Amino acid sequence: MPRFLHWFLRFSIFNPICLRLVGTASRRRKDLFLRSGYVALLAAVLVFGLLLITATGRFSLRDLAAGSANVFVNLSILQLVLICLLTPIFMAGAITKEANPKTWDILLTTPLSPLQIVLGNLFGRLFFVAALLLGALPLMVTTQFFGGVPLDTILLSQLVAFCLALVIGAAAIAMSVTRTAGRKAAVSFFVVIVLYLLVTYILDQGFRVPIAFGSSAKWTTFLTPFNPFLVLEALLQPSRYVTPDISTRPWPIGWAITNPVSAWCWFTIILSTITVFWSSLQVRKLGQIPIKESWWKQMFASQTSERKSHIVTGNPIAWRERVTRHRNVGSLLGRWGFVAICTLSLIILTTLYFTRSISPDSFRLAILSLVCGELLIVTFAAITMSASTIAKEREDGSLDLVLTTSITPKMYLGGKLRGLIMHLLPMVLVPCFTMMVVGGIVLFDPEGAVVGDKLVTRNTNSVVIPLALYLPAMLTPFVVIPYIAFCATLGLLWSIRSKGSIGAIVSSVILVLVVTGGLGLCLIPSSNMG
Repeated sequence: MPRFLHWFLRFSIFNPICLRLVGTASRRRKDLFLRSGYVALLAAVLVFGLLLITATGRFSLRDLAAGSANVFVNLSILQLVLICLLTPIFMAGAITKEANPKTWDILLTTPLSPLQIVLGNLFGRLFFVAALLLGALPLMVTTQFFGGVPLDTILLSQLVAFCLALVIGAAAIAMSVTRTAGRKAAVSFFVVIVLYLLVTYILDQGFRVPIAFGSSAKWTTFLTPFNPFLVLEALLQPSRYVTPDISTRPWPIGWAITNPVSAWCWFTIILSTITVFWSSLQVRKLGQIPIKESWWKQMFASQTSERKSHIVTGNPIAWRERVTRHRNVGSLLGRWGFVAICTLSLIILTTLYFTRSISPDSFRLAILSLVCGELLIVTFAAITMSASTIAKEREDGSLDLVLTTSITPKMYLGGKLRGLIMHLLPMVLVPCFTMMVVGGIVLFDPEGAVVGDKLVTRNTNSVVIPLALYLPAMLTPFVVIPYIAFCATLGLLWSIRSKGSIGAIVSSVILVLVVTGGLGLCLIPSSNMG
């Protein structure tokens, strides 16, 4: 083999670390179930979509093509959501396992170069995402049987999803080589991704401008190339989310607005390349002596090892959860920061509405985005906290110490549950309070809190559509609190059954998605009831 070709292959598909990851993880039953479930879910959505096309009774070529295009749009959006979920799961091993100092110490003694180590971890874990996309490609092509979906659109949608996985994978590898990793880092990594996608999508909704007065079609914005869901919307719905032919903005922003798909691909490739090369420069530093604590930690650190004893009252497990979880600076900032930001956003939106700075339709869209974001964050926080609360103690060995005491299983689980409730309660009340405020606005101002929707009825009488139904808005706590309790209970169950916290989190997230997604599929036929 030529030396250059041998050198190139050692950086790519014949990388020893890549071969180790692919060879070992491909034989795991859990990964087999994960890949099979991914393809089965897409196949189920495809079958239901095709059945809905035939159930309408309209078999003209135009109707079949339009129905097939809608099915492909739903498949593409679902696939991108699953990639956002599954890529951090596959990369969680790079953040937790490969971040172990012992693992890096062994790798640094091998003749592999730093770039080979980084690329091996990246390509080995991206292989599973690429296999998922390749397995879903035949399902996507099936939508061409009815027409309405060009082949280049299918391939570009797959490319957008792969570029998203690439940049997420590069960021995960960077976290592992800097040893800023662990269970909390893996969870925070996922939360940051969700927040970035949600915030950019909400901001884009506010920046959109109609292409003409009174038109429902709107131009793409400068945020479109930096969010995969916006890129997918511009690719799949060009008549509603229109890409301009020319832009007055300077290069490269103007070029990115007129070519969102190309800009997204180049943006992710360049960012991933920079991240990979930076990570390769940090690899050899892992073998050096660990750096001491920063000066500000040493300033506030206690100079004496003596401290006053604490009196434990009530359940000792609940007391420990309250002391360790609620007095952590990061936990306090994350929890009360979430409450403060969401409450401030509600106050600003309500003030803008009462001063008539925004219309009721815009206020409804903003509140809908805010509540959906709050529910996503609270649900994921409940799952991650409950799924890791027992598994992390099994990992660090503290569970063995607890089992040697006189604490009963009922006392242990009761204390854990009470600690979860005390921590999550302020966050759970935020979306409930938001919806109750909206319900109060409709209740006290029924004439002004109306939107411009038109209700399709058989009679010609006009019906005024309120901003929201005030009674269901007031009853939001009776829906949200039991749902969060279900998620926390499910996470606690899998925390007992799983060996590690990452596995418990993954299993709990998948089960919650299956339950909520299954209920959503059951509600699809209700949209045709008139």
